[in-house]
Amino acid sequence: MKVMFRDMILNFNWLMDFKKNIIQILGILVFVIFSAGVMGQSLVVIGNEIGMKEMKSSYLKEVYQAKYTFWSNKKNIQVSLPGTQSQDAVFVYNTVYGKSIKEVQKFWLSIVFQGRSKSPNFFDNPKEMIEFVQRTPGAIGLLKSDDGVPKNLLIKLIP
Repeated sequence: MKVMFRDMILNFNWLMDFKKNIIQILGILVFVIFSAGVMGQSLVVIGNEIGMKEMKSSYLKEVYQAKYTFWSNKKNIQVSLPGTQSQDAVFVYNTVYGKSIKEVQKFWLSIVFQGRSKSPNFFDNPKEMIEFVQRTPGAIGLLKSDDGVPKNLLIKLIP
């Protein structure tokens, strides 16, 4: 009887280890599938009179972290971001900031409160962001898709 009880305990431990391994494998699988979906999409950068047609991704992140207030052509940087209701928001915020929507909002509140930059312009509709950038010299915006974006606004992103 003693041997059977010990065997049952050993079998139970094996089952618990198996369950942990399955959960870890499923977690990795979900991460890989999600990453593949995000990596298949690329960030679309639009700008109007920003003094460049190509931009390094590192420079883009610095612009969106309020490290600069003027472009090289002396125009004010007018940052545009997807609003909280935009379908582009989660993708753009994760790609540029690696943060959630709320974390990005807190970041910008802090920057504006410190007087380091003006508040970004938020748009819940990509069309509204495109129109804003089109009519605002120095404006830059980030989208998930280039649908409806005039070719003269597209900025090539260099890794």
